[in-house]
Amino acid sequence: MKTSALGVQAIAQREGRVLHTYGDTRGIPTIGVGHTSAAGPPNVVEGMVITAAQCDDILARDLAKFEDAVNAALKTPIGQNKLSQNAFDACASLAFNIGAPGFIGSSVARDVNNDNMQRAADAFLMWEHPPELKGRREGERAQFLRPDSGAAAGAAINPQAPRGSIAWIQMKLNAANATPRLEVDGDLGPATLAAIKAFQANHALAPDGIAGPQTLAALG
Repeated sequence: MKTSALGVQAIAQREGRVLHTYGDTRGIPTIGVGHTSAAGPPNVVEGMVITAAQCDDILARDLAKFEDAVNAALKTPIGQNKLSQNAFDACASLAFNIGAPGFIGSSVARDVNNDNMQRAADAFLMWEHPPELKGRREGERAQFLRPDSGAAAGAAINPQAPRGSIAWIQMKLNAANATPRLEVDGDLGPATLAAIKAFQANHALAPDGIAGPQTLAALG
């Protein structure tokens, strides 16, 4: 399987999208959507600037490695046949964040292969350290459980969602009178993506659906 377009958008939202070099939480030079030199070309150096198109290309190359890891980890017939597109996208997002070896050895992969999807969903929350990741994990869990039809999964969301998380963005969009009102489910579904683009258009921002620094600043 491959990550869907909405799944890629969700990863970009969770990781952030920066077109110039910055230091990550460990001080490692990073650019684009969480890209470092360790992930492969291009080598990230101080003062580097890329275009949005280059950012998308780099993300696609980086993400392919984690998609391969998810496909390899879910190698039983149950794992391969049970996974919905949303569940695969959530697994790819988790692997992108914790690394391919981490996902392959995770309880998430093991529980999917054992045909226990609810337990696999709950296992996302085992990877919520440091605490700043709690909102992301809740979002990935909700995405994992969400039917591909787009129906709400009903997963609980922390009302104190961290700034910049999808749940936080949904709450802020609702406060800005999003129409229709969004369900705060922590998942970057079509309605949330459309609301972000509408908000950006109304605030003279590029309506690309990516809540970058300018959009986050406008949200509050």
